[in-house]
Amino acid sequence: MSPTHPISLATFPPAAADALEPWAGSLELAVLFDPEGRILAVNRAFARKFGHAEPTWTGRALPSLLHPDDADDWAESMPRLRRPPFHLSREHRWQTAQGWRWLAWEETAQRGPAGELVTVRAIGRDVTRHRLSEEHFRKIAQAVEQAPVSIVMTTPGGMAQYVNSRFTEVTGYTLEEIFERGIPVLREGHASESAYRQFCAVVAAGHKWTGELHTRGKHGREVWEFVSVSPIRNHLDEITHLLSLREDITERKTLEDQLRQAQKMESIGTLAGGIAHDFNNIIAIIRGFTELSLTIAPSDPRLVRYLGSVHDAALRASGLVGQILTFSRKNEVAYRAVRLDEVINELVGMFAETFPRSIELRKNLDRSIEAFSLDPNQIRQVLVNLCVNARDAMPDGGVITISTRRVPGSQLVALKADPAQEYACISLADNGPGMSAEVRARIFEPFYTTKQGTGGTGLGLAVVYGVVTNHHGLLDLETAPGKGATFHIYLPVKTRQDDLPALYGHGREARLSPGRERVLIVEDEVPLMELLETVMINAGYEVLTAADGVEAVACLKNYGRRMDAVVLDLNMPRLGGIEVLKFIRQHHPGLPVLVISGHLTAEVKDELRELGQNHVLEKPFELSALGEMLRQTVDSHKSH
Repeated sequence: MSPTHPISLATFPPAAADALEPWAGSLELAVLFDPEGRILAVNRAFARKFGHAEPTWTGRALPSLLHPDDADDWAESMPRLRRPPFHLSREHRWQTAQGWRWLAWEETAQRGPAGELVTVRAIGRDVTRHRLSEEHFRKIAQAVEQAPVSIVMTTPGGMAQYVNSRFTEVTGYTLEEIFERGIPVLREGHASESAYRQFCAVVAAGHKWTGELHTRGKHGREVWEFVSVSPIRNHLDEITHLLSLREDITERKTLEDQLRQAQKMESIGTLAGGIAHDFNNIIAIIRGFTELSLTIAPSDPRLVRYLGSVHDAALRASGLVGQILTFSRKNEVAYRAVRLDEVINELVGMFAETFPRSIELRKNLDRSIEAFSLDPNQIRQVLVNLCVNARDAMPDGGVITISTRRVPGSQLVALKADPAQEYACISLADNGPGMSAEVRARIFEPFYTTKQGTGGTGLGLAVVYGVVTNHHGLLDLETAPGKGATFHIYLPVKTRQDDLPALYGHGREARLSPGRERVLIVEDEVPLMELLETVMINAGYEVLTAADGVEAVACLKNYGRRMDAVVLDLNMPRLGGIEVLKFIRQHHPGLPVLVISGHLTAEVKDELRELGQNHVLEKPFELSALGEMLRQTVDSHKSH
């Protein structure tokens, strides 16, 4: 910068010229300027700071050294020097030899005889480090206040000294309320006194402690937090404070619980599907031999009654297996277009006849819900299970209300619904005693029941869960002790292609249809094979047997051309039924086959369809159904 308008100090009064004399050798910056901001004199410290010798500053415009963003503020504050107390303190950014620096000035007006402003003496110091520290502290304070985790600072004894906004948001408590109520912020959430003492021992030893705590906020909201507590030390290595960082993991814990529940349900469902084949074989043997025994017409009527009871028990066992498979989602769903109001009206009419008169049934149906694709039998099962549970929960009477409505998926985001999908909601409410949090947490678990000693199997709501999941729907429950229970079932309203017709037959009471054909029975369950062999021989068939797929293939190689039909089990050791069926299709394409199985998965049914297998009988079955299906199998091939 070159001097402009050089002015001699001699033109000013001696008092003005000597104004900077006390600061000539000072480390503080000193400058004397006129009311227009022109420099009259500077001291050595000012010259060094701004990088030019002292004489060269005379006449320069002091505001030219200001940061452009600060120039207006500097100019606007100048008039204050003309008014008492004729003194001004201000900080701005100045262009020094070291770059832009924050300088703090103490400015004093020097006035003439008439009180007019003659000169301004400014004494300054570099406060850049202090300003940066303040800015740094401000940013840290802002970050702490806006942090997504709760931050708490306490004394080593646990007395809170600071909490950030997130802590107040999560817990509802301000720092003042913590003081007033004496809330032990570090004690809250520990499962026991011994656990808290262990925590205290860790931090007292100067170590960091981490863990998950379950706390309750001001308004009763329960929160899971991941907590980290670290000691803060001073320069003497003494612990002066404890810093606690607390992350709200409630949603994550909820999702983890839901995942564990889903995995548990899936595991039990897989187990149920796995044992279904063997269980159905056992039931088939019991039912088959019971039916066979009843055809012998025992002379003792008590034996007939006893065998009848065994047969009824086997039928109930078959129904139980069906419910287990429904829960496990291993059963096929037979979709077709159904109106919800028709299904509900039908069931309410049935309930009105069978439920106690003390139970009042109410409906509130949205009839604008058009027919959409679902399995009516499974939906009926859901409503029956829920209504029976509601009835049992109100032994002294009450009200069951069934209502329907349309709900857009965007309103069900909390249930992980598809926001682009529309749902038909079935709500079933009762005014019974409601459920505790513990019961609600386990209510959909299979075999969990609150009806111990009254015949409850614990499968009712598990089946509801399975059916709703099978329909890609959502399930929600509102309940509290003394406030009844309301189940909300959300079913997606969308067009779904109907499944192919069910492949398995259903038995009716009738005698085994007679026949004269030669039949190969392939069954690894020896008692069941003996049962099938006995009833077929009694009906006039010529029978060969094979205990597994390998024996079946060997028998077909020897006698295949002389066979009239094959009764084929699917789940067998060494060589499965599907492989045997493929062998038959390749080497004996015209040989009729009746498949029998205790568990038909969707994948197996697809394979059977691809192989053109249309005759399938699901275990357990009535012997009459076996005879009828066998005749249909043989006769259908004869017609070709």
